[in-house]
This record gives sequence, structure tokens and C-alpha cells, in this order.
Amino acid sequence: MKKNITTEKGPAAPVNTKSGLETMRHGDDFFPCAPYLDVYQTAHDFYPWHWHNELEISYVVSGCVRASVNEQQYLLHSGDGIFLNQRVLHSYSGGGKRQTQMPNILFHPSLIYGTQDTVYWEKYVKPLTLSPDFSHMVLRGDVPWQAEILDRARQAFSFLTGEPFGYEFYVRGALSEVLLLMAQKIPAAKKQPSKNQAENVRVRQMLSYIQLHYTEPLQVQEIADSASVSRRECLRTFRRVTGSSPMQYVIDLRLRKARQLLAETDLPLLEICGLCGFQSQSYFTKLFHQRTGSSPGKYRNSGNSSAS
Repeated sequence: MKKNITTEKGPAAPVNTKSGLETMRHGDDFFPCAPYLDVYQTAHDFYPWHWHNELEISYVVSGCVRASVNEQQYLLHSGDGIFLNQRVLHSYSGGGKRQTQMPNILFHPSLIYGTQDTVYWEKYVKPLTLSPDFSHMVLRGDVPWQAEILDRARQAFSFLTGEPFGYEFYVRGALSEVLLLMAQKIPAAKKQPSKNQAENVRVRQMLSYIQLHYTEPLQVQEIADSASVSRRECLRTFRRVTGSSPMQYVIDLRLRKARQLLAETDLPLLEICGLCGFQSQSYFTKLFHQRTGSSPGKYRNSGNSSAS
């Protein structure tokens, strides 16, 4: 049985409420690395804004994905991918009418460097991961050196999902080559930094608070207080970075969780409403129909298994 293959990778993960950091680990202390497969049935499917301490490399194998990173958006077609640095705000959504599949790998850089008293950390990993000018890089399949990085990512994903004997060595080797190629090419490539680090930090704090409390009644003022900003500044900053209001994000997160529970459990609809933070079943049904084009019951009966 293959392990760790799932479409859930952490937007509703536990968080440290003082620092705003997600406490969910991808992989474990012995091997801090995990593969995931995101499936987007339509352009309405999405993976909400989130962030994590791991590096992430993703690539599209079918369809196309709209990737949003900090203040920027990219359309990734089959054969393209993206590399994300630590603690970078990002979200994904389907980019077209057909089903999209996007494998991705999350790994802590310590998988590569071991400890910080090594040449691997000082010479290669530290300059990349701690660079204030580098948040992410879009990888195009028609650019030779970027295609090479994407090929290493595919190799790592294959080893992670197949788990042959010694796969951990092969995965570490492939991902080491990813970071080495990045370290070689980044100085000569166009860097893609975040334009406003302070605002992104505040939005990360707000997202972490929402993800911890989205099943409860929430007000904009509470979300603003979590980042120590005014209500007006909360609305402005949140919309500038994510493209939506805080309450719209809350609704989207609740609906996404509801879709997951409808697809993966037999829980009664009323119970799902409560677990997802909806106080009214009729309101939930109305919103669900607006978002998906079908009622919750029809969605469950359709056998739709996408958790995106």
C-alpha cells in the first residue's frame, strides 16, 4: 500500500497561536518529506491560501493550474512546475475546464543538509532558503535547466510513492540535485521576491488564526486582532495579498472541508454543517449549490472524490 498520497496537505493544520507557524509536519523526524497528489476537477476547485516551513516543488501532469504566490499569479500547463521557498504564502486552483493533476513534494531542507555545521548548509542550502530576495520560481518544461529540475522532482515522487528498498536514499539524492541546480542557476535567473514582507507576515498570522478557528463563529475584528491591526487594515491587506476578503476565505475553507467530508464519510448533513462551522443547514446548502452547481446530497451521490 502506498503511503502519504493524499490531497490534504495542511491548510487547516494545527498552528502555534503565538508565532503563527503551522505545527503540522510533512513526513517525520526521521524522514521529513512527503508526497501529495492534488486533483482539481474544474476551475472552481482550489487549494486555499496556506504556508509551511517545508520547501515545496510541484509539477503539472495533466490540465493546467493557476498558482498564486504572494502578490503574483501564474498559469502552469502540463510539463510546467513551481518551486516554493519556506514560509511563502501560496494557493492553487484549477486553471481550465478539464481535470488537472499536480503531484507535489514537501520536504524540510534539513533532509538535504543534515545539520547546520556542514558545507551543505553553509555553501548551498543557507544562501537559497534564507535569501530575502527569493520566494519562488516558476519552472517551465521548455527551459532546459528547469526541465532538468522537474525531471528530478518526478524521480523523487516516483520513489516516494513506489517505496522500493532504499527509496529514502534515492529521494534525498534527487532532491539534493534539485537544490544544487537551483543554487547554480538562481544568481543568473530573475529572482521573484515578495514585494511586501511585513504584509505577508500579517496575512500568515491571520490565515493561521482562521485555520484554527474556522469551525467557530468568526468576526473580521477577531481576525484583525490576531495580527494586531485595525479592521480596515485587515480588510485591505488580506484582499491585496489573497484577492478575497477574510470572511470569503472563511466560507471557502468551510465549503472545502464540507466537500471533503461529503466525499469521504457517511456523516449526516447536519453534522457536517456543524463540523465545518455553518450555523444553518439551509444557508450551507445555498452556498454549496452556488459554489459547486449541485446540492450536497447530489454531490455525495455523484461519487466525487476530489478534496480540492
